[in-house]
Amino acid sequence: MRSRLAAALLAVPLLGAAADDREPPEFGAASETFADASACRSHLARVVAEARAAGLDAAEGPYEFGPGDVRAHSVSAEGFGHRIAEYRCEEARLSTRTWARSMAGVEEEFTIESVARSAPWLQDVAGEQQ
Repeated sequence: MRSRLAAALLAVPLLGAAADDREPPEFGAASETFADASACRSHLARVVAEARAAGLDAAEGPYEFGPGDVRAHSVSAEGFGHRIAEYRCEEARLSTRTWARSMAGVEEEFTIESVARSAPWLQDVAGEQQ
């Protein structure tokens, strides 16, 4: 199972700094199929448990993103940034996406805490936590 998670995280090549100005990629259909929304959600719980067991920097979910939209994600440090893998169940349909975020040019060393303090897409959330 651990190798399946690693393969999913490494399936997309590291994106350059220019990719940081773009939105995350669209979700792509996954090969796994499920009988219903509950089975898909259980799959997301297993993905998160595997990510935590593999020692990734962060793994969260499954969580409700919207009606019929359940998600989970994992984050791993990579070079001067991090790779995000996101999994989505729309009812029983699983889809995934993965992308890299560069923290190049950030003056402090990369940690999950430094991302919360300095990543532009987390500024509002980080400010609320203080």
